[in-house]
Amino acid sequence: MKKNINMYNSDQWPIRQIILGIVLFASGIAVGYAVRDLPAITGSSSGAAAGAGAKDDPSWGPADAKVTIVEFADFECVYCRQWYATVYDKLYSNYGGKVRFVFRDFPLSFHANAQSAAIAANCANAQGRYWDYFRLLFGDPRGLGSTQYQTYAREAGMDVSAFNTCVASGKYNSEIEIDMQDAQKLGVNGVPAFFVNDRFISGMQPYETFRDAIEAELNE
Repeated sequence: MKKNINMYNSDQWPIRQIILGIVLFASGIAVGYAVRDLPAITGSSSGAAAGAGAKDDPSWGPADAKVTIVEFADFECVYCRQWYATVYDKLYSNYGGKVRFVFRDFPLSFHANAQSAAIAANCANAQGRYWDYFRLLFGDPRGLGSTQYQTYAREAGMDVSAFNTCVASGKYNSEIEIDMQDAQKLGVNGVPAFFVNDRFISGMQPYETFRDAIEAELNE
């Protein structure tokens, strides 16, 4: 179930807004609610992964791998960053030649830098530097923001002028929106969210969860 988020800076909501929130919740209206980046549980998804990885999304690993992992995430999400810090490198080191990993954007509306970071990453992809930039966005302690995006572009060996032009153009807004729509169609209601073939893994799960899912798929 999708949960409400605090869409206001103040800790005290006006009475009218509280009443409206209760009415919307009671009515079961989910449209317009932003999803939360909360840890969740492992589940299953019948055949959903078949369309989860768009052909034009950044990926690594063999194109014909028996196992495809698709991640939907947000560069500013605390749990997405935690997953990157604790699981991603182990996954890459142990299964880089056995699985295909696909990353898709799901920037949450209440994260101030999420959309801009996704745009910057797509512009890095346009110059063939996606995974270098991906590591900087998720792993560098300098964080996110327009100054950092340009610094990371320079450190990733990119043409910074072309990068800035790409970012300013907004040309990848529609690409990001497609990722988000696809995620919602697949029932994703929080990030990070993963598909290991047809196995749906939701939230900041440990490396062992992914290892077990991958091994099960490889052995089928």
